[in-house]
Amino acid sequence: MREKKYNFSFFIFIILLLSLVSCGIEEYPYIDPIPQDGIIVVSNRRATVPIPNSYSQQPFSHFVIFYRIYVSDIDEGTPSTANFRFINPALSDDYNSFARYIGSETEVNINMDNLFTQRRYRYLALDLEDRDINSILAGDATGKILIFDFGSFKAPTMMVATDRNSDSGAVYTLKRSNGNGAFNPLPADRYFFNKEDLFRADNITDIVNADVVNKTGMDANSPRHTYAAFFIVAVGINNISLSYIYSTPAFIHAFQLPDQ
Repeated sequence: MREKKYNFSFFIFIILLLSLVSCGIEEYPYIDPIPQDGIIVVSNRRATVPIPNSYSQQPFSHFVIFYRIYVSDIDEGTPSTANFRFINPALSDDYNSFARYIGSETEVNINMDNLFTQRRYRYLALDLEDRDINSILAGDATGKILIFDFGSFKAPTMMVATDRNSDSGAVYTLKRSNGNGAFNPLPADRYFFNKEDLFRADNITDIVNADVVNKTGMDANSPRHTYAAFFIVAVGINNISLSYIYSTPAFIHAFQLPDQ
C-alpha cells in the first residue's frame, strides 16, 4: 500500500513539474522585429520604414532607434554595407557585429538593448526636438510609415505618414542624444549636421561627443564627412518581471549628414 501511495505522489509531482515548465515556455517573452525587407532606401539621404499593425497583438510598448555617427574622409554618394569599410572601418566592424541578429528568430534575448549600449559600440537612443520620442513611436505609430529625410540645408527629420509616398504627415526634427545629461554634445543644438564641432577630434570624448567615432589615418587636410547609422528595435514589457524586452534589430540606413 505504501509503495502505491509513493508511486501516485511521484506521478502527481511529475505532472506539476511538466505543467510549470510548459507554462514557462508558453509565456516566454518575445516581440517581433521590424521586417528588414520592408525598409526601402529611396536615396542616400532618405529611407522609409513601414510599421506593421501586428504590434497591437503583442506586449508592445514602443520602438527605439539606436544610432552612432562615424567620421570619414570619403564622400560616398551611395553608402552601403559593401563600402562601409572605406567610409570608416569602425562602421563596417559594428555593422558586421549586428548583422547576425537582423531578421533572426533564434538570436533573441531580453537583453537585446545591451547589444547596442555596451561600451564597445556605444550606440545611443535617438531623440526628437521638443517631443518625447517614446510616445511618438508608441502604439499610434503602428500601421504607419516612418520617413527619414537627411536632405541638404535643413535639419534631418522623421515623418510619421500613412503612405510611403506621402508628403504630408507629422514631421519631427531629429536630435542627437546627450545620454540623459551624461555628456554635453557639440554643437550644442544637437542637430544632425556635418559641422566642425561634431567631427573635430578634440571633441570626440566620453564627455562631449560620445556618439561619434573618429577614423584613424585621415589626411589632416582632407574634407571631413559624417555618417549616422540607424537601427530600429521594437520594445515590449514582460508582464511577469515588468522589465523591457527587445526585438532583434532592423537596419535603416547609414545616412550622410548634410552640411548646414
